[in-house]
Amino acid sequence: MAMALRRLLVFLTFAGLVAFVASAAPVRAASDAPSSVTIAYQPGLSYATLIVMKEQGTLEKQFPGTKFAWRVLGNGAAIRDGIIAGQIQIGAGGVGPFLIGWDKGVGYRLIGSLNEMDLWLVTMDPKIKSLKDIKPGMRIGMPGIDAIQAIVLKRGAERELGNAHALDQNIVAIPHPLGLQALEHGQLMGHLTSPPFQFEEVAAGGHVILHSFDLFGVSTFNSVYTTEAFYDGHKDFVKAFYQSLKAATAFVKSHPNEAAELLSRDSGGKATPAQFDGWLTHKGLAFETTPHGFLAYGKFMQQI
Repeated sequence: MAMALRRLLVFLTFAGLVAFVASAAPVRAASDAPSSVTIAYQPGLSYATLIVMKEQGTLEKQFPGTKFAWRVLGNGAAIRDGIIAGQIQIGAGGVGPFLIGWDKGVGYRLIGSLNEMDLWLVTMDPKIKSLKDIKPGMRIGMPGIDAIQAIVLKRGAERELGNAHALDQNIVAIPHPLGLQALEHGQLMGHLTSPPFQFEEVAAGGHVILHSFDLFGVSTFNSVYTTEAFYDGHKDFVKAFYQSLKAATAFVKSHPNEAAELLSRDSGGKATPAQFDGWLTHKGLAFETTPHGFLAYGKFMQQI
């Protein structure tokens, strides 16, 4: 195993031990709470546990002296840039941007995984049955060129086409909600997105031609993280955040109906509680705080 992957293995092992210690012992009231915290995530069902925390005011109740700002950004790269600039203290996103930032020295500290989700490449074109049917000029939407969706497409291209970069020129960076609209209006040939957008696309007549779980196995989709510097200055606060994340994860799993109500409220009623309830319990989706599959992604990313 190359040096970067050995460092990644050590990092993930340490991250797991930190999470275990944080979960095994009660967290003291954080005396090191910051005066303000910006928490950034992206659109989608993947961030359900963070949205539950926001809607329930979990952190605000624990830390009345801290001003919390919750921001929704279009992709993981934007969150990474915000963290580097010091404008975001806690971010959430996919394995791809996280590993690139970690490898480039951003100084990430993994707090916990948010979920495991099977990502689908969906097309509305009945003639497209596999990646072999995709021609030059056919546009495939996803959040960014270094998003986890891009890594999934490259792995699929390697397996089906013999070249991981065969479809690089087909990639179009577009936020999930806009990608959904573009696919349904024929502006994209395919959309490699995430729940619930992929569920909506299939319900609208699309079909799936690629599954991330077929390529990488059951694995983490998104995680939540901070920096070593923020952790070192606010250890009790970060551990309390982790405990709140665990509680929100347990709530989503044991009370999906109530969680669906909160998510629907957060969406401004764009989807009903019944829709969210169905999505939360969909096959291929699980909310977990333990990371899985980082090494599988890391090995492939280093290879290409």
